[in-house]
Amino acid sequence: MSVVSVFEGLFALVLTALASLALARRTGLNAGLFPLGLLAGAGVWLTLWGMAGLLRPGGWALYALALAEGQAALLKGRREEKLPARLRRNAAELGREAKKAPALVLFFFAGAALWLWFAVSRPVFLRWDEFSFWGTACKMTKVNHCLHPAAPGNLSARAYLPGMMVLSYLFQFFSAGFTEWECLAAYDLLALAVFAAFGAFEGRKWYLSALGMLGAGLLPYFFLAPGDTQAATVYLNAMGDVYLGLTFGGALCLYYRAGTRKAGLALTALALAFLTLIKDMGFAYALIAAALICADRLFARQKPTLPALGRTVGLGAALCVPVLALFLGWNRYVLTAAGIDKSAGVGAAGSQVSYFGMLTDGALQFVGRGDPARAEKFGQVKAAMMAAFTGAPLCLLGGAAAALVLCLVVLVFAAVCGKGPGRARAVWLAVGGSACFAAFWLFHLLLYVYSFSDKEAALLKDYDRYISPYFLGWLLAGLCLLALEAERGERHRLAAGAAGVGVIGLAALVGLRGLPAAGFWHVNPTDAAVRQDVAQRAALVNPYLNWDDQVLLISQGDDATRWYYYGYELNAQLAYGFGGFGYEEGANNWVSTFMSLVTPKHDPWNEEFYGFQKEYPYTAECSQDDLVNFLRQKGYGYVLLDQSDKYIYYELGSLFDGPIPIDRADAAYLFRVADDGTTMTFEPVGEVQYVPQND
Repeated sequence: MSVVSVFEGLFALVLTALASLALARRTGLNAGLFPLGLLAGAGVWLTLWGMAGLLRPGGWALYALALAEGQAALLKGRREEKLPARLRRNAAELGREAKKAPALVLFFFAGAALWLWFAVSRPVFLRWDEFSFWGTACKMTKVNHCLHPAAPGNLSARAYLPGMMVLSYLFQFFSAGFTEWECLAAYDLLALAVFAAFGAFEGRKWYLSALGMLGAGLLPYFFLAPGDTQAATVYLNAMGDVYLGLTFGGALCLYYRAGTRKAGLALTALALAFLTLIKDMGFAYALIAAALICADRLFARQKPTLPALGRTVGLGAALCVPVLALFLGWNRYVLTAAGIDKSAGVGAAGSQVSYFGMLTDGALQFVGRGDPARAEKFGQVKAAMMAAFTGAPLCLLGGAAAALVLCLVVLVFAAVCGKGPGRARAVWLAVGGSACFAAFWLFHLLLYVYSFSDKEAALLKDYDRYISPYFLGWLLAGLCLLALEAERGERHRLAAGAAGVGVIGLAALVGLRGLPAAGFWHVNPTDAAVRQDVAQRAALVNPYLNWDDQVLLISQGDDATRWYYYGYELNAQLAYGFGGFGYEEGANNWVSTFMSLVTPKHDPWNEEFYGFQKEYPYTAECSQDDLVNFLRQKGYGYVLLDQSDKYIYYELGSLFDGPIPIDRADAAYLFRVADDGTTMTFEPVGEVQYVPQND
């Protein structure tokens, strides 16, 4: 365990807490509201510096500003006042601010405990999406000190947004390399900041803050599919879905608790700006949150007069302009850094549709006048979405319909417990949240039709990942309104009782139905056995590779797991493999990710040749000549043999200059492709070369 790795996260946590106390003293807001705003602001700051090609200087500048703020907080005073007296007075003032903000104290100690626990347990990435984008992009950002679209590495999804990557970068800024557990812990510190904003009760109401933060922390577990018996990955993954929903709800919590103050609106604007940077859908979430805030300001906080309408329009512009500027600025940056035009539309290359075209044709499809070529797919997806609304598991109570009812029930309780503006804002959150969900649901229907393949659309691929963050954020905001009534409403006892029963019920429901036997607090070493094996093998060949080298992986029987792992571990470009049936002219072939090669002589129906069809989940018929022609056309420079078998050994073995294993050996073997136009051979590279074992 690196001392620097442990220190840097705790150091960033201390600076965040100290800056929160200093800003609370300056603005009069609850200090528990500031961690979310500060982390969001840091993410926006680093993104802007990164788009200018100055990510590392931006990090140094950010830490310098944080240190300056901390120094000012501790040394503020008159010149004639002696230093020890200043320190005592300022420490006492900050201590008083901390006593008034139990949520900040809980955030700090929970964050420190979580960071130290992750440092001991050292969890690693395990999910495929972490290697196809999320984890790989975090690693590329840290290792290269630049945003992932401009960094060398195996990453095709370079247009995705960088918010969580720069957050990970912030918390491991001082270490020399990238550490996966620090990335996972940084994500969870953002979640804790959201919980602090939710539980930022005034005064010494520690029990309310603790109960509120506990309930908020259980909410993501509520959106596990019922019956899931695997280890919970809610707080143990580097993907952005849960944190998208939490930040969406956290931004609304900031507004509800402090939105009548300029400093509170500034914190809310920072949270919305960072929300835009988490995922592409974050842009929509930020606009939805801004619309809900404007509706609350116009109809619940004041009479809807013409001057009030003008002020609300100004508020909406103040919230939405930074969001729009960041979204469009990122699109421009991606075009410059990676040559990817995000404004081209949705769908696969060659069949892309602009967003305007998707919306207009989608609207026409509802009345039977859209593009006939998509009419059948539209009808199928519409039927699947309607069925999924009640049938597809989305939470521990059932589908999206159950989650919708729960959100409305919470808001009904908040309205019953509230009076005047408190009741009105609960009503408007219910009405506005329902309307926005309807638009959100329809937009995803169109995305499935126009952006997904027919097979993926029919299966509603990742439906729960796309829909549940909305309910997570909306439910968190509704519970925040109920908590506000429990804190200072006229019917606070009724609201507190409802909130307490809700937390107890949620804990019981999660414990009985949703929470597996192990969560982030338990890391099973056997889960990472394949990861460790690939990492060790890649480390042996990395010294002989450069980032511009293209390496073809041969790993017979792989189901893409090892292919993705190698793409993350290799310091080279992991090449796409051979797919299809033969590589001669006119054959049915394509470029694939992973590949398992079999002889063209095998019969896929009777499975008589080496049993490949039984053993391998995917096969490509490839003779020795096919492989040679494929490599010549692609120009790959290296072959990495990770898993051999009888076919590789007997049928393709003559291509290798030297002995190769007949099965999986103790290492992967790197070969350079040598080709004079007539003969191709694979020459061993590096010190690790296979030595046949004696019989």
